[in-house]
Amino acid sequence: MQKKSNIKISLFSGGSGNDRFINLLKNIPGVEVNIIVNGYDDGKSTGEIRKFIPGILGPSDFRKNLSHLIDLNTRNGKIFKDLLNYRFSHKTKKKEFISFLKLSKYNKIVQKLNLYNLSFEKFIALKKYLNFFLNYYKNKSQIKIDDISLGNILISSLFLKNNKNFNNSLNEIHFFLDLKNNVHNVTDGENLYLVAILENGEIVVDEERLVNIKHKHRVENIFLIKKKLTKKNLTFVKKKSKEFKLSYLQKINKYPNMNKVVAEKLLNSDIVIYGPGTQYSSLFPTYLTKDIREKIVNSKAKKFLVTNIFLDNDIFKENVESIIKKFNFFFNKSKKNKINNKKLVDYYLINKFDTDDKNLLKKQNYLIFDKKKNFTLLDWEKGAGLHYPNWLAQKIFSLSNNNSIIQLLPKSVISIIVPCLNEKRTIKKVLKKIQKLKIYDFNLVIEVIVVDGGSNDGTVNVIKEFKDFKFYNLKNAGKGEAIKYGIEKSKGDIITLFPSDNEYNVDDIEKVITPIMLNQSKAVYGSRMIKSILEDQLGKIYKNNKITLLLSKYGGKIINLFIMAFYSKSISDPFTSIKAFDAKLLKSLDLYRKGFDLDFEIFVKLHRKKCFFLEVPVHFKPRTPKQGKKITAFDGLKCLFYLIFSKFL
Repeated sequence: MQKKSNIKISLFSGGSGNDRFINLLKNIPGVEVNIIVNGYDDGKSTGEIRKFIPGILGPSDFRKNLSHLIDLNTRNGKIFKDLLNYRFSHKTKKKEFISFLKLSKYNKIVQKLNLYNLSFEKFIALKKYLNFFLNYYKNKSQIKIDDISLGNILISSLFLKNNKNFNNSLNEIHFFLDLKNNVHNVTDGENLYLVAILENGEIVVDEERLVNIKHKHRVENIFLIKKKLTKKNLTFVKKKSKEFKLSYLQKINKYPNMNKVVAEKLLNSDIVIYGPGTQYSSLFPTYLTKDIREKIVNSKAKKFLVTNIFLDNDIFKENVESIIKKFNFFFNKSKKNKINNKKLVDYYLINKFDTDDKNLLKKQNYLIFDKKKNFTLLDWEKGAGLHYPNWLAQKIFSLSNNNSIIQLLPKSVISIIVPCLNEKRTIKKVLKKIQKLKIYDFNLVIEVIVVDGGSNDGTVNVIKEFKDFKFYNLKNAGKGEAIKYGIEKSKGDIITLFPSDNEYNVDDIEKVITPIMLNQSKAVYGSRMIKSILEDQLGKIYKNNKITLLLSKYGGKIINLFIMAFYSKSISDPFTSIKAFDAKLLKSLDLYRKGFDLDFEIFVKLHRKKCFFLEVPVHFKPRTPKQGKKITAFDGLKCLFYLIFSKFL
């Protein structure tokens, strides 16, 4: 039995930017994840909470990260997840809100969230927590509950229960949610507000405005203050010079004390990751905490700075070098003795976008970098700023000399490769179905790779409509070449092949990946023949063309006989176009065939590796050659010759 590792990871995070990465890390045996967050969020709903309960930090980013850590395989897990993420609407009346806080059995929100299906112990605890908020709500001025998340109310309830000690309320909610990993407030819990000043001297006091608006000028500096600036203060300061404003903000600036638990976690970390996110609200303010620099420098951990993929609103005029410069500036801001980046960062992980992708978004959307710098480059973009968690995790564990952990990584990404050639009539239907695909039993990121072999019928223009899919356009390429190219470009832990001809059911993708996810096999073929009659299928395809019908009918049987004779295996449907493979296994094969015979090259080379195959039944609606069916008797002969040739090679 493989020995479990014991790796401690500290991850500086914002709210949602690292959700997939966190979901991957939390499921690795022997890995402890500590997410470090600041509480300066003051957006619309969070700001309402902070006005309603003076002294509370912004709970939103804590709520989001707590939600990422929930175990969805437990009885209570899915209910907890829905509970934390539920948002009250503008239609929620005061009476209904109070009814909810009492957890009335007849309350629609209580019913919708299935709260009575919680275990008895958790239900009673939740009722007790919400009662603290209810009593406070009855005795104070009203709160605008429109768009406020229930998770923020739950954290606020615990804040009130714990005598307004924010960190103690976080500790208690961890216990309530049965979390194995942790979300920590970086400070000792002091309530502070974030203020920014732009290069032109404009002051931005609204954290939501800082994040959601593209300002004409870059952010020059940020400050943490005890009380929000009043309109009177702002009117006075706005009339002054930029130098005066900087001096004024520096005088009222406060560097918060560090959470002792975070200090201990950082010192004992094996890996420290400065994650991507909203830099000027989620990350840079965290680095202003007292003593945080010293704890990281004194840690023996390998340290990784992961930059954003896209230019967010707060950094849309920045580049990788300027962000690194600001990163160092904020870590050194309160210190007399400045240090260089080398003591804070071992590796800079920078996204290198794939210029071969014809659906690549505009280049000006990406965070650019100096190619001469010693950065670690990796293409880990899924789309629109989203990333593939497995790609990033593998790189971090490899660079930190924790290769054994890579073997323990859960499968988190599936790559669906769709080879295509002159399929204008069907490709849109197929891609729309894949776009709607939901894999219900597994929490997987879906990567779709469409590889066109050189269509000239308008297929390419259709594919370009699907901007969330990766699209590669080859010239005069056969099916095998298209598939090989897709395999090379894929980022998934599982690779699935799916045709563009609309003959197969997209929902069967989950059928072929399930045995791989359950570690029952590393290669799964979707068979059209297990639950259907071969003659009926071929008859529908070739109708009155008896010669082609006979060739297909008996040609397939002959190939099956050769497979059985030469390889001692029986495959009911070797020509199937829907298959799934463990990605590492498939990429370990040296593949050369360019046409339909690639399927048989994969089969032969997996056989040589003594790979165990599974077949599962899939649905099939055949089309005729007139409708665009491309495989011919000649392709079948090529496959047969390859089987014979490879046996004696």
